[in-house]
Amino acid sequence: MNRHIEKTLYYIETHLDDDLDVETLARVAGYSTYHFCRAFKASVGESVISYATRLRLEKASLKMMNNDRSIIQIALEAGFETPNGFNKAFKKIFGMTPTEYKSRQIALLQKYKDKMMQTPKIVDRNEAFVVFVRKNGGYEKSADIAWEELSKELNGLCEKLKDKKNCASISLDIKNAELIGICHDDPSVTAEENIRYDAAIAWDKKEIDFLKEQGFSTKEIVGEKYVTVLYKGGYEKAVDGWSGVYQWIEQNEYKFRDAPPFEKYLNTPQEVSEDKLLTEIYVPIE
Repeated sequence: MNRHIEKTLYYIETHLDDDLDVETLARVAGYSTYHFCRAFKASVGESVISYATRLRLEKASLKMMNNDRSIIQIALEAGFETPNGFNKAFKKIFGMTPTEYKSRQIALLQKYKDKMMQTPKIVDRNEAFVVFVRKNGGYEKSADIAWEELSKELNGLCEKLKDKKNCASISLDIKNAELIGICHDDPSVTAEENIRYDAAIAWDKKEIDFLKEQGFSTKEIVGEKYVTVLYKGGYEKAVDGWSGVYQWIEQNEYKFRDAPPFEKYLNTPQEVSEDKLLTEIYVPIE
């Protein structure tokens, strides 16, 4: 995907509460409106308005896990002028009404309430500056592809720069980094081809700014309050940990914050056997 469209995708994700008209988004991409609409659909597979609407509805579906908001309030927050318009758009995406969806998701979460290794805890994280590669598709496939591409690109850069003295102050040692997988979408909600996964590595801002100058995609993970829990074992078992965390949040009446959750990998399959893999889940809350 070209960087102009990629830039627009990240802008949409962080401005879902704004008026995202086509003219504004075309300016973000650096295209004329005429070429932007065609370039976006060719790259993403759906129109820019459909893409933004889908993300708003998926964001609205998460809010339904909190009982402090009525469906009418959620519809207004999602940019719909009437509950009827919201219901129709929601059913088109999810195949059921908002009320039916909420009942179904709460029932699903109940199945996982006792499947966590430990009781979740609330932590305050500082902001993290990351270099990342995004891939779409089911997490079990997109994660592998994203990490392989990011590793290859970083290894190539390190090889190219190893003899340059002006880079001596830059340290891309993985031992000083956080390995993070940003999981933007719920697989039970989002179609597999639209699921977004970011393989991300956090270093000091100096290193991330340097990588940005080298043409890498970089961004900031906002540092605020998170619910976190540790799970042990292969990544395919992560659904138990994720569902358990969301059940705990709902049960304890915390509110979800408008930011993507992520995983932090404490070790890797190259270091330990699958049964000894350690992963921390982080879900943003208010």
